[in-house]
Amino acid sequence: MNRFRAVPLISALLAAATASGAAAQSLQRLSIQASGATLFATANDPDFESKTRLGIEGQLRYTFGRFSVGAGYQRVTVFAFQNNPLTLSLSLAFVEPRMVVAAGSGMGVYLAGRIGAGKLICSQANQCAAQETQVSYGGGAGLLFRLNSRLSADVGSQYFQANSSSGYVLARVGLSIGL
Repeated sequence: MNRFRAVPLISALLAAATASGAAAQSLQRLSIQASGATLFATANDPDFESKTRLGIEGQLRYTFGRFSVGAGYQRVTVFAFQNNPLTLSLSLAFVEPRMVVAAGSGMGVYLAGRIGAGKLICSQANQCAAQETQVSYGGGAGLLFRLNSRLSADVGSQYFQANSSSGYVLARVGLSIGL
């Protein structure tokens, strides 16, 4: 890399790393976030219809400077069967640490990790075998927009694995209210 091109990149990284706060995160230490989510399967399974699915997510977040940690719940439909009303939804509890890597003018860019545990829930319990709890993990990024001193919007995306063979991309839009 040309050293003259590297100077702006290094300057931006240093500014983000030394920022004292996150302009777009809640000013309050505790906040509640609710989101609508869209799930995309990353691999097709010939036995299932792998379509885009909708879901919900909620979390309680604790913010300290550029960092925050959330604990929450996510539920999203992951599989539907052809010619059958049966669906399988992923029901998942998770912990999500975030770090704002750049912020200014009421907007911030964050990186996040996620680890959780959950299982597939059958829409018709008498037609499915009991499912085991699986560990899920992944990471993502997003944008935070401060709307006022207590309200922020979050637009984010993440990739996660629900077990050793299933990978998903989740896109979400949500609102966070500082307590």
